[in-house]
Amino acid sequence: MPGVVVNTAVRSGPATTGEVVSGQAFFVGTSVRGKSSEAVLVRNLTEYKKFFGGYVSGNLYAHAQTYFEEGGSRLYIQRAVADDAAAGAKTFADSGGSTVATFTAADVGAWASNLTVQVLAGDVTGVRIQVVLDGEVVLTTNDLSSLDEIVNTINGSNDVKHLVTAAKESGASNMPVTTSATALTAGADGTLVTDASSTDNYVEALGRIAKDLGPGAVAIPGIASTNSYWHHLIDHAKSNDRIAICAFASTSTISAAKTSVSSASPALYTDADAEYAAFYYPWVKIPDPAEAALSVSIAPDAYVCAKRAKAANDAKGPWRVGAGLISEAAWVSGLSMPTTETMNKANGDSLDNARINALRVVNGKVRVYGARSVSSTENDWRFITSRDTINHVVYQCEKRLEDYVFQTVDGRGALFNDVKNSIVGILEPIRKAGGLYEAYASDGTRLDPGYTVTVADSNNPAAQLNIGQVTADVAVRVSAVGDKITVNITKSNMTAGVL
Repeated sequence: MPGVVVNTAVRSGPATTGEVVSGQAFFVGTSVRGKSSEAVLVRNLTEYKKFFGGYVSGNLYAHAQTYFEEGGSRLYIQRAVADDAAAGAKTFADSGGSTVATFTAADVGAWASNLTVQVLAGDVTGVRIQVVLDGEVVLTTNDLSSLDEIVNTINGSNDVKHLVTAAKESGASNMPVTTSATALTAGADGTLVTDASSTDNYVEALGRIAKDLGPGAVAIPGIASTNSYWHHLIDHAKSNDRIAICAFASTSTISAAKTSVSSASPALYTDADAEYAAFYYPWVKIPDPAEAALSVSIAPDAYVCAKRAKAANDAKGPWRVGAGLISEAAWVSGLSMPTTETMNKANGDSLDNARINALRVVNGKVRVYGARSVSSTENDWRFITSRDTINHVVYQCEKRLEDYVFQTVDGRGALFNDVKNSIVGILEPIRKAGGLYEAYASDGTRLDPGYTVTVADSNNPAAQLNIGQVTADVAVRVSAVGDKITVNITKSNMTAGVL
């Protein structure tokens, strides 16, 4: 099939002579209401509440709030719903009692019983439609003089089209009679399937997040605490050029967390795609969304994703890790773990050795204190930022090189040069920002800029060009992360020199 195909590989060995889309996050979970057929982008808590409703213990509200309070800016919400969930609806009749229109909740759930629709007499002519949600008026239309005008006004209104849709009964033309405020009925939440299988409702929702939304970090906060869920996240991350943020149950001890990763079956450390996943421990405390004077505990996913987003936005790409000082908590108030556990340096180091990133309290504030992927391929994939950066490059190449699909392959190499220059235009800003590691000789001479791009006759033989395939070979050296600083202090006595 025509298009742009980007393949990635690993090469080991010596060196040769504002708002960033990649920083976004994708959360899968339940909400009071909202679209479930696809992921919806929200940029602040106000937008989340508009489209997905308020706080219920266990739903995504607290995670979205934490994400935005801690510095995140782009968040896709993918609502998970039960197979037997149903959308509420209400019919309206004309003066003869015949149904002329049906108002249906925009998506499934019991929330529809809190949505009322009322047909009011027009101020001058016709009727007005009033929609009320949770006791607050969200829309009162102007006078409407036909059934088609009613349907088009409701379905075209930015105030209510995410809540309710209107449909005209086949063959109907009469106007509905005035009514009292009437709630939609038969909306139901149903019962979620949560067995981490392919028919699990969270897993099904994960599969509805489209690749064309771009790279980022994906999580199922508070739910994905077992190996089956982790592998679903890893599979999704690989297929969609994202990274998977994984965590443990709220009751998990440090020892149990390490064992669940090291002894996972299927294996995690040696999984061919393990570089796509990063693990974090423990849970965190935040102000209770229902009563700010209290606190609640949530999985660390949202906090971690927010600090990743903040670091990516600052660096203009995902090569800067969201750990250390930049991850210092503003909203998160503390760590939450079993009473038998403490997060001291020794325990943090033991988690790091198990390829789990610890959250620690430093100078009185919570910080992310790790940048590892779960991969055992230390030389290539120790840091999650390596995969994150490669994902960013893949995404940018796919976007930019689409402009050259179906261009003529000329004998002078113009297309080759255009493709090469476009890729260099992606990599050079990353190099300047420190995301790629430049190689220098001992005398200070630069050996390479941290990348090479080859689009030439050598990798594009005539037989290949004859079938329409143009190849660009790109090699990059992603900068590592300084996750340990060692200071050696020597004490000299009063008569000794200080060296």
